[in-house]
Amino acid sequence: MFSPDDELTPGQAADLLNVSRSYLDRLLEQGDIPARNRGGQCRLRLRDVLEYKERSQRLRARCLDALTAQAQDLDMGY
Repeated sequence: MFSPDDELTPGQAADLLNVSRSYLDRLLEQGDIPARNRGGQCRLRLRDVLEYKERSQRLRARCLDALTAQAQDLDMGY
C-alpha cells in the first residue's frame, strides 16, 4: 500500500505519468512538479505527481471539449 507522502525517483515518476525521463526533467525545471534533493538524489512526492497527473488530465479534457465544440460550430460532421 502506498502513502501520498511516499517518495519516487524521477524514473518511477516518469513511468507513472507515462512520459519520458527527459520530459519529466523539463516539468521539474519549469516547476510544474515540485521535487527535492535527498542525499544528492532527486525525489518527488507521490502526492505531487498524482496531482500533476490529475491537472494534466483535466486540462486535456477541457481542450478536447473546446475542439469538439469548435468542430460542431464549423459543421465538420462531428
